Amino acid sequence: MAVSDRFRPVGVREDEAAVSRRGRFWRLEHTLLLSVALVMTAFAVAFFYFGIDVSSLKTYGYAGLFVINLVGAASILLPSPAGASVFGGGAFLADFLGMPAFIWVGLVAGLAEAFGEFSGYAAGYGGRIIVEGRPEYRRIYGWMQRHGVITMFLMSVIPNPLFDLAGIAAGAVQMPMGRFFLAVLGGKVIKDMYLAAVGGLGAATLGHLSR
Repeated sequence: MAVSDRFRPVGVREDEAAVSRRGRFWRLEHTLLLSVALVMTAFAVAFFYFGIDVSSLKTYGYAGLFVINLVGAASILLPSPAGASVFGGGAFLADFLGMPAFIWVGLVAGLAEAFGEFSGYAAGYGGRIIVEGRPEYRRIYGWMQRHGVITMFLMSVIPNPLFDLAGIAAGAVQMPMGRFFLAVLGGKVIKDMYLAAVGGLGAATLGHLSR
């Protein structure tokens, strides 16, 4: 018997073990994504049922801003007051630790949105979805296959009604979760900072005009 023949079964067992480990990791990842989607959906239902008002930002502060944007991002293809809360945060929330409010609004709201967008990612990762037939989704899906991280960042950095489709497409092409999160976080923080700055500038301008 050749030496390679004697060791071949060991190699087979090692391949089977590797496949088994990948299978366990795959099931764990799917379970995690499903759990995230369910939690975000529950938050969204509670949010719209109880009708949280953006005007309460002064009362709830940055914690309220975080919740509004977390739930707004998790609400796939549904309207939410998250964008208004960013404008309002720039106008009504106070500076903190010597940094202007619009920077804190961008960081807090951007982080919340990055977490919330995992609901769309999970929907795409889980299999067939109802938006597959939409031409804009097919176009975004193609971009995601070729330049996933850049596509997610660019679609995050501007107010974008098609962003939910991009998140779903990212899950469908199985973009690594870490890359997805960092791309979305970077874009959302920048977007929320300049929107909050515009909100703060608008409030200051109106204040001067009303004197």
